[in-house]
Amino acid sequence: MNKIVKLSHRPVNSIFSSYAFWQLFVFILLSCLLACSSQTHTDEKEAVSKDTSSSLTQSTSPDTLQIDLVALKERGQLQSTETVTIPYDPVFLKSKTFKAIPLQTILNTFSSVRHLDASQTQVIFECEDGYSPSMPLQQLIQTKVYLATQDTEAPKGVEWIPIKKNGHETKIAPFYIVYTEADPKDNSYKWPYNLVRIRLVPVSSELTVLFPKDERMVKGYNLFHTNCFTCHSINGIGGKMGPELNYPKNVTEYWQPEHLKAFIKNPSSYRNDCKMPTLTNISDTDISEIIQYIRYMKDFKTLAKR
Repeated sequence: MNKIVKLSHRPVNSIFSSYAFWQLFVFILLSCLLACSSQTHTDEKEAVSKDTSSSLTQSTSPDTLQIDLVALKERGQLQSTETVTIPYDPVFLKSKTFKAIPLQTILNTFSSVRHLDASQTQVIFECEDGYSPSMPLQQLIQTKVYLATQDTEAPKGVEWIPIKKNGHETKIAPFYIVYTEADPKDNSYKWPYNLVRIRLVPVSSELTVLFPKDERMVKGYNLFHTNCFTCHSINGIGGKMGPELNYPKNVTEYWQPEHLKAFIKNPSSYRNDCKMPTLTNISDTDISEIIQYIRYMKDFKTLAKR
């Protein structure tokens, strides 16, 4: 006790030269360094967590979820692939083999997706070229669907090679949705390539904007949704490959009906090197129903925020 008292009354220089003081000083310094290191690792873990979760973003609508596939790939989260063979691929028009990941595996990565009601959710595939097909989430997850990340026939060091489709070079990269068991002739299954994002939206969100209040227009709406919706939008809802058909000007406000019908039936007869395909699966009556629905929508111009 006397020693401690004497130490406390030493001159300053004597205190700093004591062995006990420097032991205490080193102990405090090391404790601070360890605490800072621990905090840094915690911050790094939180940053990684936030970085990963940013692949799943919330759109303008609070009920809309968007999965950025390109971001997932950049983070190395799409590397656990398997080899899948498609008996008949409707894009390549032959049997094809890809490196792919079960889409369900990707969806299950996000807790927000796992808690969705599949029966009340629509999947919208967003492609780089503006093509934007959609289908029910419940139908999608009830079949063996994969996100193809690479064509096994591509040269070494290359993931995809473009193909010729309708006289045009078609880019398949970066991703392509494929099925091992779905009937390629069943139009309810969508095979989007050049895919970059997947959006999950409530079924009602599209119906609110596009579904007609006049029941006489329902047939035209259904035909439009099946045959036109993947490439064209109305009020900002739909594909971006083709032009918007209602906002700010409805196409029937500046196209004569007879020419519009003839154009839909055979686009290449109006435009050289037209990318819009000839619709061979619908009748003249069906085309008239579609035009009537589009004309009806000119009185309901509300641009949706996506």
